[in-house]
Amino acid sequence: MTKNAKEKIYSLLQSLATDLGVKEAFFLVEIPKDKSHGDLASNIGLALSKTLKDNPLKIAKDLVESLKENKELEDYFEKVEAVAPGFINFYFSKNFLASEISEIIEKGDSFGSLEIGRGKKVSVEFVSANPTGPLHIGNARGGPLGDTIANVLQKAGYKVVREYLHNNVGGQVERLGEAIYFTLHPDQKSENIEIQYQGEYVKELSETVEERMDKHDDLSQEDFIQKAGQIAVELMLEEILKDCKAMGIIFDKVRSESDLKKEVENVLPKIKNYLKENEGALWFAPNDEFLKDRETVVRKSNGEYTYFASDIVYHNEKMSQNDEIIDVLGANHSGHVPRLQAVVKALGFDINNFRAILYQWIRLKRGDEVVKMSKRAGTFITAREVLDEVGVDAFRFFLLTPRSQTHMDFDLELAKKKASQNPVFYVQYAYSRICSVFKNTKESFSDADLPLLKEKEEIELIRSLINFPNLVEEVSKSLEVNAFCNYTLEIANLFHKFYESHRVISDNKELTKARLALLKATQITLKNTLTLLGVSAPSRM
Repeated sequence: MTKNAKEKIYSLLQSLATDLGVKEAFFLVEIPKDKSHGDLASNIGLALSKTLKDNPLKIAKDLVESLKENKELEDYFEKVEAVAPGFINFYFSKNFLASEISEIIEKGDSFGSLEIGRGKKVSVEFVSANPTGPLHIGNARGGPLGDTIANVLQKAGYKVVREYLHNNVGGQVERLGEAIYFTLHPDQKSENIEIQYQGEYVKELSETVEERMDKHDDLSQEDFIQKAGQIAVELMLEEILKDCKAMGIIFDKVRSESDLKKEVENVLPKIKNYLKENEGALWFAPNDEFLKDRETVVRKSNGEYTYFASDIVYHNEKMSQNDEIIDVLGANHSGHVPRLQAVVKALGFDINNFRAILYQWIRLKRGDEVVKMSKRAGTFITAREVLDEVGVDAFRFFLLTPRSQTHMDFDLELAKKKASQNPVFYVQYAYSRICSVFKNTKESFSDADLPLLKEKEEIELIRSLINFPNLVEEVSKSLEVNAFCNYTLEIANLFHKFYESHRVISDNKELTKARLALLKATQITLKNTLTLLGVSAPSRM
């Protein structure tokens, strides 16, 4: 595969650099963004020029001459050239590209699977929604994002735990209890009482909470509010997890803030050198590169531990149990990330093993019209409403297509369209089109003469297919999973071009076999990529 070719080139160039007297050569072998620069390229001429005190282009040219003496490379490349200012570009041979088809077919579902994770444990925490209401579409963006990150890391050889933090304590729980109490007892609400949570869901929730309350309990208003809030957030958690399941997300672990709070006294001694008392409150004050001159309350003056105290416990737990942890957070948490980084460092863990991925909010549209209000929630659109309208495939694909750091417009009308303008339909149509070909032929391609694949459209498609393992490796490091949406669109586009330019089933039996093999490799790659995205690969549309 491309990855094997990259490793082979890197090893050869490293050996040639050593022959030139360079003990530590720092250079790259990568896939160039501009395809005219070859299938692979290296900056080794530039990298060695300072050490060798020579012109980088001359170094690159000399290395190319040395590479040409290696007969093994003839199996991979039809051309290797040095270009200014000091790069070496490598162009795969058509025979090599065609031979890669058989490897994709042989690997099947495991095509793209890597071992770079080496079984390391990674925790990915995501969604962790406000427990006082239904999961809204803005927060839901973190669902497919976190789940796809987990899928990619598993594909790359990591052991992944999907985690959800249930924030089931605090003032928000009490305020939800108040909303329920006064919904059930409207005659006891005075004009100066402001109800924070409203909408149809509060009425529904209040009815269910009342059913769950012990009818024999003679509770004061205060006790009723407290108990109602606790019951309500557990009910909302059930609903949120159902919504996540409808998105294709199953969590391995759900951690409650109330349980974390019990561990605070055991964990705080680990960071005692970074804590200080001031006006009866306890503050986290590391004064490091993350939180220079910024302090955060851990325990209020009334003795109550803050949400941040739970975060300290939770990140100590996650870092202790995993090799790496990833927090997927809404952009409104950007100011909280430096606190988490400072905590991880203060707890004595390697900060490089903690990553926070931020995602921006969403604007829902129907064509040109902005959608603002929910029938059920009153003030926001729920994830369930969008899921029910567009389906899980379009829901995930649309949310994953832009980079997580960019704001996005989600066009509900486009997401429902059965036309090529809808990206997920376009990709799935390519897959189903391939399935249709195999349904209508009994021709075997097991002994296909793959070097017969020489047409421009065939070669361009193969070049794209063999990039999948490399993309898995890149995304497992960058966590920019939107690259897979772009990749599926690229494959679908190249497939449609090929299919509309050349007949797959023809009187030329040998060419038919070769093209069926190409279709099988395309089918496998599309399915494997869609699986990472949590999107189905339907055999019929």
